[in-house]
Amino acid sequence: MAAEAPPGVTGDGRTGRGVASNSTAQLLSFAFRAASGVGVIVLLARHGGPHAVGIVQFALTLTSLLPFFYGVPTLLAREVARRPELGRSWMEAGTAVAILFGTAFTLLLPAGALVLGATPSMTQSIGLAALGSAFDGIARVQFAGFWAWERMDFETLVTGVQESAYLVGAALVLTAGGGPHAVLAVFAGSRALGAVWGWVLVGRRLGGLAVPRIPRGTFRPTLRLCTPFALNDTLTLTYARFDSVMLGIWKGSTAVGLYQAATNLVLYFNVIGRSVNRALYPRMGRAWPGHPDAFRRLRDMSIRGIALMAVPITVGSLLLAPRTIHFLYGPRFAPVVLTYQLLILVIPVRMAGQTMSQALAATDKQSARTVAVTGAAVLNIGLNFYFIPRWSYLGAAMTTVICETGVLLAYALILRHVTGPSELVRANGWPLLACVPMAAVIVLTAHRHVVVSAAAGAVAYLLTLAAVALVRAPRVDRWRPSRALALLVEPAR
Repeated sequence: MAAEAPPGVTGDGRTGRGVASNSTAQLLSFAFRAASGVGVIVLLARHGGPHAVGIVQFALTLTSLLPFFYGVPTLLAREVARRPELGRSWMEAGTAVAILFGTAFTLLLPAGALVLGATPSMTQSIGLAALGSAFDGIARVQFAGFWAWERMDFETLVTGVQESAYLVGAALVLTAGGGPHAVLAVFAGSRALGAVWGWVLVGRRLGGLAVPRIPRGTFRPTLRLCTPFALNDTLTLTYARFDSVMLGIWKGSTAVGLYQAATNLVLYFNVIGRSVNRALYPRMGRAWPGHPDAFRRLRDMSIRGIALMAVPITVGSLLLAPRTIHFLYGPRFAPVVLTYQLLILVIPVRMAGQTMSQALAATDKQSARTVAVTGAAVLNIGLNFYFIPRWSYLGAAMTTVICETGVLLAYALILRHVTGPSELVRANGWPLLACVPMAAVIVLTAHRHVVVSAAAGAVAYLLTLAAVALVRAPRVDRWRPSRALALLVEPAR
């Protein structure tokens, strides 16, 4: 049996690329996804209003609820990080599972929509979204290999091209007079491009293309391993996004368009948290259970890093909310400002919850995590049955805040029982202090353009944070600003 690699070293014995470089790569991937996701919604909003946004977002949300990749990425990243010699077999099996489930859902979803009486237009929208989601599932399996190998720059490369194709293609078809169906077709094409390119890059890493296949006798065991992750992914998306489906059924496409205009701005911030968590996830998987102290350090570093980003984003977004909605979508979306402000409160909760979720998976506690998410999904659906008929998209936002908070508390309690107390609360102290001058700057520049206020607030936060870092750093590190800033994410104990 191969010797166990220490947590800071990749499984094949090489020094890891570093948390900072991989986090940077993930942040760039986030930037590409956010630019295309928000950009396409803005283009749709300005060309077709809330109704056009609602058609596209209803189809994409509905298809996102299904396990197109059946939980493969998280499991694959953990297992390949622990045993790199199994990389080829996992990539081949994982890609085969994603193709199998993607094909099945692409055929079944539009057929089911027709049976349930959906219009031909809606059926076409669902079919295109399902096809894009199938390719996206295949791409995410390839990305999981990059996570395990700590080569997240490969994911960034593929994501940049994929999302650029989506944004530019959507702009072209809308300018040419196309509508929601044309945008969904561009979405499917961009995801096919990402899947093929990711597969080619994985093949280069492995020394040959990973032919999708599952060895005889291993199909059921593989699905059994993936099932807890698939359930968690599906249930997480259920309590996070099923409200849009229920909103569409009860209130129509316009309500979905208004709600998703606000939700998308919040959801994309969650990817920032993943950029840190995915960089640390392979190391946490290697650290547990043989190096519990190293695991706890990585867990708390992730929590502190998330807080440094989540707290200013939340404070700034709350203060800038009315101007942000008007700037991006125009006056027709003004009714959704209060809903957007309520959803902003979810940003730090969801980012911290993502950290706890990844930590639970790294400690092989995915079954306990699934139980927590199941409870949240049931609660979400139950509350939405009450809130949405009464308060439409505002009621859906209220349900989201309640359920996200409940999931975070459940994750934190489970993880505390397994690994000991974390710095979940303590990590927010310095970021909150640095937000005070940022908030003052945003208020004082309220008469300026929203971009000017946001930029000025960001500068004020970063300068204050740098000052805090230098003051609290040991004397020897005060002349090394990068080291002083790095100490902010070091656990206190």
